[in-house]
Amino acid sequence: MRCGQRGFGLLELMLALTIGLLLLAAASQLFTSAHHTWRLQSTAVRMQDEARLALLRIAQDIRMTGMFGCLRLRPQHFSSSSAEHAFARPMEVEASTLSLVVTELPGQAGAPLWFLHTDCTSEVSVDDNLKEGYPQAYPISRYVYQLQGNTLRFKRNNSNFQPLVENVRSMRFQRVQMAQGERVDIALTLYEPTLELEQRHELSVAIRNPVPAS
Repeated sequence: MRCGQRGFGLLELMLALTIGLLLLAAASQLFTSAHHTWRLQSTAVRMQDEARLALLRIAQDIRMTGMFGCLRLRPQHFSSSSAEHAFARPMEVEASTLSLVVTELPGQAGAPLWFLHTDCTSEVSVDDNLKEGYPQAYPISRYVYQLQGNTLRFKRNNSNFQPLVENVRSMRFQRVQMAQGERVDIALTLYEPTLELEQRHELSVAIRNPVPAS
C-alpha cells in the first residue's frame, strides 16, 4: 500500500512567492509615502517656527527703534558726531537690509555702543560709556538684519554677522506711510530645495516712536 505524498508543488510555491512580493512592495510603498509625509510636515513646522521667531524678533526691534528717553535730543547732547548721526537716522530701510538704532532690553550680552543718560527733567546726554549720577541710563545699540545669498543674517554693533534663518528665497523690507503714522512691511519667503517646499510669511509692524525717514 502506497502512502500519499504531501507538500507544495512548484506552481503553488511560485504563487505564494508572488503574493508575498506584492504585499512587501505595497507595504514598502506605504512606508515610503508615510515617511515622506512625515518629513514634509516636520519640515513645514520647523520652517514656520524659524520664520515666526525671526519676524517676532525683528518686530520687537522695530518697536524699540527711536525710543530715546523723555527729552528731546539736540546736537550738544552728543559726545560724538557718529552718535549724533546714528540717532538722527535710527532706521534705514532697504529692499533686503534693515538697520535699526535700538534701545535694548536688559540681559543683552556685550556692551552697547552708547548710553543715553537723563533725569527726564532737564538733563540728557548720549555717551560712549556708562556714567554715574543719572537716574535713567538706557543702553543703545545698532542692529542690522540682512539677506546674504539664501541666509538671513543678524549683527549687533561691530560684531560679525551671524546666521538667523537658512533657506531664504527672498526677503523684503518696505517702509509704508499711512494716514495715522508709518509701518514697516516684512515679506519672508523660505524654500526647502530637497522637498521643494515653499512658505511665504508677511508681517506689518507699526512704527511707535518718531523716526525720521532715511
